[in-house]
Amino acid sequence: MLRFPRSLAIVSLVALLVATACSSGGNAPGTGASGSTINVMSLWGASEQDNFQKVLDAFKTKTGVTAKYESIRTDYATTLQTRISGGNPPDVAIIPGIGFLRQFAKQGSLKKIADLGLDVNALKSNYPPGILEIGQVDGTQYAIMVKFNSKSTVWFRPDKFKTLGVTAPTDFAGFTKLLGDIKAKGQAPLGLGAGDSWTLTDWFESVYVRQAGPDKYDQLFSGKLAWTDASVATAIDTMKQALSDQYVAGGITAALGRTFTDGIGQVFSTNPQAVVYYEGGFVGGIATGQTNTALKVGDTIDWFDFPSINSNKSVTIGGDVIAAFTTKPGVKEFMQYMTTADAGSVWAGTGAIISPIKSVPATAYPNDLAKREAAQVANASAVRFDGSDLLPSGGGDDMGAALQDALRGKTVDWAGFETRMKAKWTSEK
Repeated sequence: MLRFPRSLAIVSLVALLVATACSSGGNAPGTGASGSTINVMSLWGASEQDNFQKVLDAFKTKTGVTAKYESIRTDYATTLQTRISGGNPPDVAIIPGIGFLRQFAKQGSLKKIADLGLDVNALKSNYPPGILEIGQVDGTQYAIMVKFNSKSTVWFRPDKFKTLGVTAPTDFAGFTKLLGDIKAKGQAPLGLGAGDSWTLTDWFESVYVRQAGPDKYDQLFSGKLAWTDASVATAIDTMKQALSDQYVAGGITAALGRTFTDGIGQVFSTNPQAVVYYEGGFVGGIATGQTNTALKVGDTIDWFDFPSINSNKSVTIGGDVIAAFTTKPGVKEFMQYMTTADAGSVWAGTGAIISPIKSVPATAYPNDLAKREAAQVANASAVRFDGSDLLPSGGGDDMGAALQDALRGKTVDWAGFETRMKAKWTSEK
């Protein structure tokens, strides 16, 4: 099973991104499959889809292979498993979590990178140590990490901060004070889209890694620490200091029925109802490319670091890996292309992602928001991968649902949750 420290690998990765502008690593994809068509499936839509389409278009120009994009916006993991079970898998797909990567690999659904005809050893020069391992199961390469974002960015309206006379906080006590100050001046502080429950797992992880520490974080998300541990309830109580009817625009009940993109709109639409929105670095691309194209960096959109707790400034990140389900002509070429600086630079140029390919130059990033995001991760005291994505398949959804119940004021049966997680971990062995 995939289990290894990611902090040094990610820090090395981003340090290289922001400090160097290397030449492209690896060989260019072959064109023997020119004229063929493959389908690539993901859950990205709207501006995220538009940004990825730029990569697919560049791939076609480079190789002559058409990569037809298929967007599944709801029940992505279930749809993907149904397609696999029905003998109609996509040629290539974004895997919805490392737990699912382990599941699909163990059931024999994925094609090994080596079986596609790619030399894994030759790919190593394209990535800092540890990055390729994210796509390995039991030491075998099944997937390639293609993008990541910091999950430690708190987005806000600089113009509103100026009007309200408030400033960005550095610690969590200062954060809750900021929310109270904004509320006292007659403005709803927080946008929240918690109908997509993964936003709550991100809140929890950002609080937990800072409050309980990186080591306990590793234990919790690898099945070595029980969810009944007091640190879990403490983190949820801390979350709820911010996520309350008092501070969330429209109240918690409405937020639990709101998508994360609508939550972004609460702060960054042309008719904003709130001032602050927490989510990952991808918010910048969505807000400026989809929510409100009139936004101006530093004027009407910016971000500050997720506030520290106990002086802990650890950072969480989320990333996506791709894997092949078929060996059709064009699949090898696509997978290889996605490991090159050409692909990484096109995607980084949208300002929506940080590329894991070390030869993508810092100059590829088009704005200050993306460059600062890369630097934030590089300078963090510790970096940890998205915890819910590390849980066994389906575990992240269960975690999100439990956190939704916690926000509703229900008593969460963490003992029952722990029993279910133990069973999931056992089933993976």
